[in-house]
Amino acid sequence: MSLATLSLFTAHVDIALEASTMYIQGRLGNLALTNDSDAHEVLPQFKQIMSIEGQDLATFTYRTFDPEQDAYAGIKSSVSLNAGSIKFHFVEQPLHDIYVFFVKLAKLKGLYDAATQVAIQRVSEIERMQFHVSVKSPILVFPSNPSQSLDVLEMRLGEINAKSVPEALVNKIAASLRGIRLVSKLYYNDDSSVLKIIDDIDIIADVVQTSGIDRTQDNDYPDNQVFLLLVNQLRLTYCLFPDSSSNLGY
Repeated sequence: MSLATLSLFTAHVDIALEASTMYIQGRLGNLALTNDSDAHEVLPQFKQIMSIEGQDLATFTYRTFDPEQDAYAGIKSSVSLNAGSIKFHFVEQPLHDIYVFFVKLAKLKGLYDAATQVAIQRVSEIERMQFHVSVKSPILVFPSNPSQSLDVLEMRLGEINAKSVPEALVNKIAASLRGIRLVSKLYYNDDSSVLKIIDDIDIIADVVQTSGIDRTQDNDYPDNQVFLLLVNQLRLTYCLFPDSSSNLGY
């Protein structure tokens, strides 16, 4: 039984090792997940369950620094990630079949648990890492009836940006989630209408982490400070559908 096809068209990774430093650069190309099931017919527009808007899925770099080098600035490693926008069609029955298939792979749980423990141990060893992450807005599309109608509810989860600037005793992190939107697209007689329900919600946060505080002398200054700003515009739109039982039309 054919369920779906996952395609990754290109992937390229460069690794450079020099003395006690390491530099990794990678690029993942276009990624797509296509519904191949014949048991649940859907419109051609919803056949592709997951796709990427743009050329690349993600580009990333990871670099470590040698404390013995003259240019060493106190930062032990740096990470950079730039990910494209993933568009996801929530088609219930094909996704349910894929979920059931992965449930049958539960025998791999032992391997997963071992990898999780290793990852947790590695995270505790990370110190003074500089990072910059940019993930374009994921798009979730919920069709009302994927086998008969093109009407959808589209949710944009917002573009994620985060970066850290470690200093001597202070680590500053700036993060934001911008452009959260909720839109409905309705079709009638081959004409489409776009209705904005929620438009442009922005969440901005600044975090200051301080280390080396002598608690015998200072009990008032916190280890962590968080500054949060929420900016939003809320719109509520009503749509009147044609009424075939009356002569009023709408």
